[in-house]
Amino acid sequence: MIDESIWSQHILSVLIVLPLLTMAFAWTVRSAQQAFLLGVVAAIAELALSAWLLAAFNADSPELQFVERIPVTSFLSYHVGVDGVSILFVALTALLTLLVILYAEIVDESPAGIYVASVFAFQAVLMGLFLSIDLLEFWMASALELIPASFILHRWSFGQGKNFALMRYLADMSGGLGMMLAAILIVGWRHAEASGTWSFALADLLDTPLARSQQSLAFILFFYALSVRMALFPFHAWLPVVAQHGPLTTVCVFLVGLKVGIYALMRFVLPLFPEAAHEWKSFVVGLAIVGIFYAALLALMQINLRRLLAFSAVSQTGMLVIGVFCLNREGLQGSLLLGINFGVAASALLFVTGVLHRCTHTTFLPRLGGMFDTLPLLGLTFLLAALSTMAMPGTPGFDAAHLMLEGAIKTHNWGVAVAMASGSVASAAFLLWAFQRAFLAKRQDAALRPEKFRLSLPEAVLVGALCSVQLGVGFYTEPWLEIVDGSLSKLANKIEGRTK
Repeated sequence: MIDESIWSQHILSVLIVLPLLTMAFAWTVRSAQQAFLLGVVAAIAELALSAWLLAAFNADSPELQFVERIPVTSFLSYHVGVDGVSILFVALTALLTLLVILYAEIVDESPAGIYVASVFAFQAVLMGLFLSIDLLEFWMASALELIPASFILHRWSFGQGKNFALMRYLADMSGGLGMMLAAILIVGWRHAEASGTWSFALADLLDTPLARSQQSLAFILFFYALSVRMALFPFHAWLPVVAQHGPLTTVCVFLVGLKVGIYALMRFVLPLFPEAAHEWKSFVVGLAIVGIFYAALLALMQINLRRLLAFSAVSQTGMLVIGVFCLNREGLQGSLLLGINFGVAASALLFVTGVLHRCTHTTFLPRLGGMFDTLPLLGLTFLLAALSTMAMPGTPGFDAAHLMLEGAIKTHNWGVAVAMASGSVASAAFLLWAFQRAFLAKRQDAALRPEKFRLSLPEAVLVGALCSVQLGVGFYTEPWLEIVDGSLSKLANKIEGRTK
C-alpha cells in the first residue's frame, strides 16, 4: 500500500508531473485511437487527483496547504502550495483538459499523438502557474506557456490570418512577460537589499515589503503584464484574432476559460503592492468599466460568432477586475467565483461554437439560423451558458455577482455598482442576440441542409456534461464559497492592515 502521508505530501507534484509524462508518451504514439485513449485516461486520472485534493483540502484553514519546497539555486526554489485562492482553478484546469481531449477525439484532430501531447504540455504549465508560490517560478511557467500555445496555433490554426494571429499573440505576450520580469526583479532586489540574500518566494518577499514610493512602478509593470494575459481593454487586441483563426477548443479554452490573470492579481499583486493597489484602484476600475461597454458594443457589431465570443471575454474581464479592486472580502470572493463561472460558461460557448462549426462548416451568423429545431441540445447549452454569464438565478454567477455588487458599493459608490450591473445586461444583450441569430432566426443560407445536422453520442454527452456542471454548481454554491472564504478573508484583512 502507498503511504498516505507521503502521497499527500507530493500530490501537487503529481498534478504537474502526470501531464508531463502523458505528453512524453503521447508524442511517440502513432495510432490515433491509442493516443486519444491515453489522453482520456490521463485526463480522468488528473481530474480524480484534483477531486481528491478538493476532498482533502481543509477549508477552515486560510493558510497554504500541501506545500513543497525544494531549493534549486541560491535564489530559485521549486515552491508549490494550494489554498482557497488557487484550488478551484486547479480543479477547473483538470476538468477543461478532459473536455478538450474528448472533443478532440470527436472531431478527430490529427496527428493525434502530437495533439494530445500539446494539450498535456499546456496543462502541465497551467498547473505550475496555479500551484507556484515563488514569483520567479511563476514567471518561468508563464514563459513556458508560450511554447505549447504557439505550437498549437502554428499547427492547427486556419485561414489567411493564421500567421498574423500567431505573431500578434507572441508579440503581445512577450512584451507582457518582459514587464513582469522587470517587476519581479525590483521586488527581488528590495528583498536582497533588506535581507542580504536573493529570494523570490512569496513568503520571503512579504517579510520585506516595498516602501509605498517603490510600489507604484512594480505595480504598473505587473498589472500591464497581467492585463495582456487576461485580455483587459485596451490590451486585448490579440484575443479576437486568435479566436477567429485559432483552434477554439485548445488555445481559446485554456486562455479564456482559465482566468490566470485574475488569479495572479490575488496571489501576487494585492499582497505585494497593497498601497499601490489602493492608489491606482480608481484608474483601474475606470479602465475596466470602459472595457466592459466598449467590448459589448463591438460584440454587437460582429457577424462572426468566434470574434463575438472573444469580445464577450474582454467584457467579462472588466467585470472581474472591478471585483478584485474592490479590495474587500465580498469583492474578492465574488470575483474569484465569477471567474470560475465565466471559465465554465465561456468554455461551454466555445465548445458549442466548435460543434456548430463541425456541423455547418461556418461560424458566420448571417449564414446560420434555425438551428434549434435540428440541434436543440446545442442551443440549450448555449442559452444556459449565456444566462450564466449574465448571472441569472440558478447559475453559478448569481451569488458571485451579488457579492461583487456588495463589494463595489462598500469600496466605490453606487455608480460603479450600476456600471457592473449594466455590464451584465450588456453581456446578456449580445449573447442572447447571437443565440437568436444562430438558433432561432430564419435561415438565410439555403445551402445549409438542417436534416444533415446531427449530434453524435459523444458530442451529446459532452454538452450534457457542461450543462450539468453549470446547473450543479449554480444550485449548490455554498460549499465553493466556504472553500475560498478563509484565504480571501485573510487577504482582505492583510490589505486593510497594510493600508491603514
